[in-house]
Amino acid sequence: MKHLLSLCVLAFSFGINAAHHEEAEKSVDINENNFVYISTYTQPAGGNPETLKRSLQKNIATLEKNGYNSCGMLRHQFGGDRSFLTYCYFDDWDQFAEINDNNEPIAGGSRQLFGDHTDKLAAVVVRNLTKRTPYVLEAKYSFGPYLTNNERRANAKILFDAYDKAFGGCNMTEHFWGPELTWNFYCGYDSYADWGKKVDALSIIHEEEIADLKLDVKDHSDHLMVRVN
Repeated sequence: MKHLLSLCVLAFSFGINAAHHEEAEKSVDINENNFVYISTYTQPAGGNPETLKRSLQKNIATLEKNGYNSCGMLRHQFGGDRSFLTYCYFDDWDQFAEINDNNEPIAGGSRQLFGDHTDKLAAVVVRNLTKRTPYVLEAKYSFGPYLTNNERRANAKILFDAYDKAFGGCNMTEHFWGPELTWNFYCGYDSYADWGKKVDALSIIHEEEIADLKLDVKDHSDHLMVRVN
């Protein structure tokens, strides 16, 4: 319960800045987007990615119709084994309850089109990526269990600031419910030429400012994804 309350305090303290990963959606969007519902789907052996993509596009269209602020989809390119990531923003738990108490769960077809599937709910704590980019980096970090929550947050912030500076603005989410007690960074890039420049900048920051810090990183993974329109 203490952990949940501390997360609630964090989520609402950063609420004014909230949205999610690769897009800020704050030009004309009056929604707060303090939280995000993230789903990942792997491609089964022998499956057709285009068939799964079309099915997921229908799913997120239904989720938007049901009341989420806005939804989107990213497709795996490099790193990890995930095929697709979908996301939907919502403002608060009242909105989440209204959506899920008044709509039937999305029904699958007669045949499951994906392999593994995970859902998580995350608080959006930093939003500095202010445009939709065709490509998105997801960097995930977890930290030693012997650290306090605030110590983990502080270490995540040190790492995030490096990405944020190198990429010219990134977004950060913190685990709320579901698997993986992680801090996730979402940074955009326009092309792989642009990617190379930003990686060079991040490498310099790492060597000059981070390489000698003891940040107690437990696990880390990177996923390079392309936007699905």
